[in-house]
Amino acid sequence: MTPAAPSPLHSALRTPHRRVRRMGGAATLALCCLALTACGPEVQGSPKPPAAFGPVQSSWFGCPSLQGVYAWPPVQPAGVRGSLPFFTGSAEMQVWVQQQRGETTLRTRTINRARNVRTSLTRQWSLVTYSGAQARCSSGMLDLAPQPAPSGNEPGTSGKLQGFRLALLQDGSLAVGKRTLATGNKGSYFSWGGQSYGSYDAPDVETWTWFKLARTAAGSSEPPVIDAYVPGATSP
Repeated sequence: MTPAAPSPLHSALRTPHRRVRRMGGAATLALCCLALTACGPEVQGSPKPPAAFGPVQSSWFGCPSLQGVYAWPPVQPAGVRGSLPFFTGSAEMQVWVQQQRGETTLRTRTINRARNVRTSLTRQWSLVTYSGAQARCSSGMLDLAPQPAPSGNEPGTSGKLQGFRLALLQDGSLAVGKRTLATGNKGSYFSWGGQSYGSYDAPDVETWTWFKLARTAAGSSEPPVIDAYVPGATSP
């Protein structure tokens, strides 16, 4: 007895099934590629001030005014290293923030507590001004445009940008966040004995560090000089 040949209808139904499977695999691969492409940099730290700083002030429109006089060094953390959005060349300083006509100006000058030390830095302001194009409001905080980091590139990177985020806290303090973005990172597939073999493009790395400055005055006018110098004094 001759076996029955497969039904043409049955054979026709199997082909679309294989096509669907192939199309499903291609769609999954495409979605994976899109997901990888959409992934941003690897984030270390938080783009928001630490909870220990207290809540951030909010505003119905844009960002709250940051104008005020603040004390350096920061309340938290105790020590800060690296470049900041303003000059910090002295151990104790006044930080005066002004915002006028869309510009944000950050001024600093030295505080002198020693009676026998005379310095003109207690009366001279260093300053940096950010135009409206260099600053934008983001979630109630002021973002200052990233610039090439002055310290140069880290090993294994081709570029390093540094930006800052300023946030007014509900207790009147100023939270300053430093955002460092390292691009062009390279990784190695295998390393042994200090040697690396094979390299690949590693993700960008975005690092956040925060510190908190205490508010000392409203900043609507220039704060008074803080200088303990007394002519002829021989003791601190």
